[in-house]
Amino acid sequence: MSTEPRTLLGKPWSVLRTSVPVLALAVSQAFAPSALADTTEGTDQSRATPAQAIAESLTESPVHVDPAYQDAFSTEARERVAERITESDLDLYVIVVPLTGGDTWNGESEALASAVHDRMGGGEGHYLIHNGSGDLDGHDLGTASDDWSKPAFHGALTASYETMGGQSLIPTEVEVAVEAALSDDPEAAYETAMDAYHEKSGTGGPSGPAPAMDPALLNLGAVVLMGAVGVGLCLFLVRARRRSAAPARRGGRRSAPIAQHAAFDNADRARLETVVQSGAHDLIELGERLQAADLIDPQNLSRALDARDAAARVHDRMVAEGPTLPDAVGVLVLLDLAEDALAGRRTPRRPCYANPLHGTGTKPTQWREFGGSRTIRVPLCAECARAVRGRVRPTVLPDHHDGSEIPYFEVPAKESVWSATGYGTLREDLVERVLRGDHAGRR
Repeated sequence: MSTEPRTLLGKPWSVLRTSVPVLALAVSQAFAPSALADTTEGTDQSRATPAQAIAESLTESPVHVDPAYQDAFSTEARERVAERITESDLDLYVIVVPLTGGDTWNGESEALASAVHDRMGGGEGHYLIHNGSGDLDGHDLGTASDDWSKPAFHGALTASYETMGGQSLIPTEVEVAVEAALSDDPEAAYETAMDAYHEKSGTGGPSGPAPAMDPALLNLGAVVLMGAVGVGLCLFLVRARRRSAAPARRGGRRSAPIAQHAAFDNADRARLETVVQSGAHDLIELGERLQAADLIDPQNLSRALDARDAAARVHDRMVAEGPTLPDAVGVLVLLDLAEDALAGRRTPRRPCYANPLHGTGTKPTQWREFGGSRTIRVPLCAECARAVRGRVRPTVLPDHHDGSEIPYFEVPAKESVWSATGYGTLREDLVERVLRGDHAGRR
C-alpha cells in the first residue's frame, strides 16, 4: 500500500475477492520476535498491549493463565501441561483469560489468537483458548488452507465432548484438549469422543437412526400439504385467466416494467466491492512488508500492529455479516494509520472528513453548518473545501440509518464509531475504540 494520499479511483486494484481462510492466513504473517523485544534498558513496560504481554509470557512457558484464574488452574497442573507440550514437536500454546463482550478482543477468542500470533512471530501456531467460563476454543494459524488436521481445533472439540454433561474444571478440559491435539490423529480423537458421547447419551449421533414419526403427525402433514397444493392451483388458474383477459400489447406480449434505479444500485454495489477488495489487498501487502522489515522502532511497530489488528477485525466482521461502505472505508483508514506508525510520523495523515475516499491530501478548513451559524474545523480535500466555501454540500460518504441514506457523520455517535470519530479526524482514539468493539455496535 502506497504512502501517497489514498485515492480510490485510478488505483490498480488487481486482487479479487479473498476467502476467509486465505485472508486469515495472509494477514497473520510472521514478524521477527526480536523486533518486539525491549532493546533499551528501562523501557516502560506498562505500555505493552495485552496481546504483547501474553506473547511475552508464552515465550517463557507455553501455558499462560490470567491472574483471575490462578487458583482455578494450579501451578502443578500448569507445569504438567507445559511439560507435555514442551516434549512434543508442535507449536501449541494454552491461554486462559477472561473474555467478555466489550473487552480488548470483544470476547472473540479468534481475535485474541490472531493478535498474539502476530506478536509470537507468525509462522505456524496452534492456540487453545479457555475463557474461564467453560468455553474452550482451538485456533490453528499459519497452516495451509487445505490442512484439515487442525490439532488445536479438534483438541478443543474433543475436550468439549469428553467433559460434556458434567461440571468440569479448567485443568481437566485443557489436559484433555492438549492430549488430543498432540495425538497422532487429532481428528480421529475428536470423532471417537463424539461417538462415545452420543452412545452414552443415547442420541444416536449425527448418523444414528432417526426417531419414528408419530402417525398422527404424518396424517396432519399430509392434510396440510394437500391444502397447500389446492390453494396454489387455484391461484395459478386465477392468474392465468387474468393474463388471457388482458389486452394484447406489442404483438400479444406484455411489456415488463423497467427498474429505473437498477443502474445506480449496480454502480453502488461495484463501488462497495472495489473498496472491500482494496482493503483485503492492503491487509495482505502490509503483512508482507512488515515481515520483510529489518529495523522498526518497537513502539512504532506496536502502534502499527494495533492499527492493522483493528483493520483486520473490521474486515473479518464484514466477511461474516456482509459489507457496508462505511466499514469498508474504515478498513482503509485504519491501514493508513498503520502506515503512518511504520513511517514514524508523529502526526498521522488525516483523511477528508466529508468523504475519506477522497484521500489524505487535506487541509484544515472551516465548515459552517447549512442554515446555521455554527462552524467546525475539519480536514477537507481541495474539492470539498471549495464546495463548503461556496456554501454547497460536498460529495459526502453515505450511510444508512432508520431506513434512509444520510451522510455518515449524521448518524448518532453512539451508533457509529465512524461518525463519533470522523474516521479519526475528530478524535485520536479510533484504533482503541475499534479494538474494544465499538465498530460492532450497529448493523
